[in-house]
Amino acid sequence: MHPNIGFFIIFTFYINYCDCRKYYNYTLYRGIPVEDAHLKFFMNLTKMYDVNFWREPGLLYKPVDFVVSPEVKPVFLKEANNLGLYLTTMIVDVQKAFDMQTVKTYIRRKMDSFDWYSYYRTEDIYQWLRDLAKAHPSEMELHSIGRTYENRDIMSVRILLKGSKNRSRVIVEGGIHAREWIAPAFVTYFIHQIIKAPSSNNMVLKEIALTYEWFFIPILNPDGYEFSHVEDRLWRKNRHDGRFGVDLNRNFDHAFGTVGVKFNKQSEIYCGPYAFSERESNSMANFIMSKREALEYYFAFHSYGQYMIIPYANNKYHEDNFDEVKNMCNDAKTKIAQRFNTQYTVGTAYDTVGYVTSGVSGCWVKRRLRVPYVVTFELRDNGFHGFALPPNKILPTCQETMDGVLSLLSPRRDKFTELRVTDSARPAFVMDKIVIFFNTFLFIIVWFD
Repeated sequence: MHPNIGFFIIFTFYINYCDCRKYYNYTLYRGIPVEDAHLKFFMNLTKMYDVNFWREPGLLYKPVDFVVSPEVKPVFLKEANNLGLYLTTMIVDVQKAFDMQTVKTYIRRKMDSFDWYSYYRTEDIYQWLRDLAKAHPSEMELHSIGRTYENRDIMSVRILLKGSKNRSRVIVEGGIHAREWIAPAFVTYFIHQIIKAPSSNNMVLKEIALTYEWFFIPILNPDGYEFSHVEDRLWRKNRHDGRFGVDLNRNFDHAFGTVGVKFNKQSEIYCGPYAFSERESNSMANFIMSKREALEYYFAFHSYGQYMIIPYANNKYHEDNFDEVKNMCNDAKTKIAQRFNTQYTVGTAYDTVGYVTSGVSGCWVKRRLRVPYVVTFELRDNGFHGFALPPNKILPTCQETMDGVLSLLSPRRDKFTELRVTDSARPAFVMDKIVIFFNTFLFIIVWFD
């Protein structure tokens, strides 16, 4: 073979597609506010400087991760120094870290060209799923649950293995935030583990795989995910309304628009004009409602921080079966740590990341459908790489997370039982109704103004 041909094959097989906005000399810093003046400074950062939060400010002593552009860096550092802020440099040059995230091309009908040593773009993931479904036609189905603003399918995967007990249902959500590439990577790994479980030597995996009917949404936000590959690696939202977009995980109808969101379209946490205003969130809600019968588990995968977050994200207190789920997550946390000593933190959003927010998918699922076991994972890492998680961390992340998930999926009861409404939950139901009325009223005023 001619040496130039070999080079061309390698070049086209491994390529980083993010060729537009670059982040050369942008620096990822971590700051820990230890007094109110520090926290106020972090809360106002986006108003004063060109920064991009990777970990939002919340409480005192909770780390805040953010990227600063080279143009404002000298002024920013001077003001931070004047405030007595101690900053740690996590990544000196963010673009160089992104350049290490190899993106591989899947070769159609060549199943072994898909692995967990690189990242993949949307269509490559979809084509791999099509080929996997063709290889397992009696156990795996692929469906579109809706189409995006850029006319992409939102694909769902259904798996029901031969001989399954079909006890209850599990829904797995990934890729709701575009820049969190490890989330779709793990969901594809999860799918592969379940469909291949009957031939596995892992008896725990085999038993769990044969217990449930499985539904996966590997990329809930395919427009945004693709945009993060070809235009802006740090894009988070969907692509509704061109350059603005909506944070889909603030757009679900649970305490919508009340806390931890912005109604400014330019904000990273813009929640949209009203609940379920977006095709992706609305399609997902309709899909979940159609599978609500015997829905026992709902898992959502994000990055980063190494958290297992239990509903409800809009509350500082614990509700429903929080204690039961926390005990389950603590067992899963132990399982995860046994493989590579990766440490997770368990609790509500307030307990873990230190802030409250609203319109979150898992919170809506638990409140609206009374699904007993709902957990949102924030996968690796703890901030040294953040969204620039390198390829050699993909497979270890998937392996350890699968250990934890299998622990969570061990049935706690002989048969599926819907979560009962407790007294502590009833006031929140009333508040939800008030919030819905308020937002509907506000929308009518804005619409007809």
